[in-house]
Amino acid sequence: MFSFDATPVKFIGLLVLFVWCTGWSVYELTRPQGVRQRVSNGLHLGMAVVMLLMVARPTWTTLTSVVPTGVWAGVFALATGWFAWLTVDAFRACDKHGRLHFAGHATMFAAMTWHLAAMASMAAGMSGAMNSASHHDMGSHAHSAATMADWMTAQAQPGGVLWWFALIGIPLMTYLLAASFVAAKRALAPDPARTVVRVGGPSRDHQCHEERAQTSATARLAAASDFAMNFGMFWMSTGLLVPILPFFALLAF
Repeated sequence: MFSFDATPVKFIGLLVLFVWCTGWSVYELTRPQGVRQRVSNGLHLGMAVVMLLMVARPTWTTLTSVVPTGVWAGVFALATGWFAWLTVDAFRACDKHGRLHFAGHATMFAAMTWHLAAMASMAAGMSGAMNSASHHDMGSHAHSAATMADWMTAQAQPGGVLWWFALIGIPLMTYLLAASFVAAKRALAPDPARTVVRVGGPSRDHQCHEERAQTSATARLAAASDFAMNFGMFWMSTGLLVPILPFFALLAF
């Protein structure tokens, strides 16, 4: 969660990225598609909306007052399983492009699950620390802030909860950054002879998206959405790696 006052560039940047993801995901759902495509695109839309609501504290607090953060982590863990199953199915179909495509989606949803699980663990840990310290100075805002800061500092040390989440997140964040560059390259690629490609499988039932020319406007817009979702999640999650990579704190501005 971020605020315009504390991190104006990150706040506005994430809003722009996730609004674009949400809009494109809605477009994808309007296209002719099979059941697998509709489920996959519905999951992408769900993730875009949740990430958009995560940017500002008021919207995220409102959402988690209805559905707790831990439950959202479970939902995205199931979504990760969906794309993992599609990856396995693409392996059975001997579809190299499809298994890479779906494996990328599975990794992206795993990164979302990791982020939400970290947030849920932080909330639970700080709540427990506050409850244990409440008998010392009940109602003191300064004491509450100090207690939370002490908990964060302790858990960011090697072996702490935040340190372990940072360690687990390194390969996921590496994927998100790499996928961002690949998507940007697709979106900005020169326009050779146009080639129609199927994305995600050898038949319509195994596709993730509709057929489109590789350098068509819709393909470029889809790649731009992939960039926005992967890079947006990377940028949003950099704070979780600070216990191991302190310089990531510089990306909050």
